[in-house]
Amino acid sequence: MMDDYAAFGARIITGQGNRLALAGLCPPERLAECESRLEQFRPLRFSSKDPVEIDRAIAGRLAEVYRGKAAAVGATVSIKGLSQEIFRTGGVLGRPEFSPEDAGDELEALDGGLWMYTASGGPGWIGRFSRETAGQLARLARSHQGAYPVKANDLYRRLLRLSPQTYLFVSDGTGYDSFGLCAVKSGGKELAFIV
Repeated sequence: MMDDYAAFGARIITGQGNRLALAGLCPPERLAECESRLEQFRPLRFSSKDPVEIDRAIAGRLAEVYRGKAAAVGATVSIKGLSQEIFRTGGVLGRPEFSPEDAGDELEALDGGLWMYTASGGPGWIGRFSRETAGQLARLARSHQGAYPVKANDLYRRLLRLSPQTYLFVSDGTGYDSFGLCAVKSGGKELAFIV
């Protein structure tokens, strides 16, 4: 059960010069294929300053590249020149077989005893623990006050403690007071990328 997923990810500089971090969980037999597909994000372009459009571009590309390949994927981006112009954008997390949609305040059961939490403004996470523990971590994410980097760091540390064998974590990479992190662990492999 603990090694039912493999972890993959990378930090990429896009053709526009933006820092993009991606991470995901996939069946072990698909690991090489998922890793080889990371390069398909290098040409990703952002033609809008609209936070929703930026997130949709990332989510759409994740779905296109990893549908039918990965169990869950996430990404965060830091877009040159936008960090001080927009409040927050650039972080997505989800299952690639579903159409990209705006994150609600949702706690969702995934296969293999995993739980996923997403909320507009993030951060989002996936971990393996009981429904009760997942609910407690989701409530903490909803109720956290203060600066975004403090919230993201606190939730990330708690996720690591509560789900030490398997997790996926994404926080926003662009925007005022942001903290762009994409991290994953499964099957003894742990990756973390800051943008």
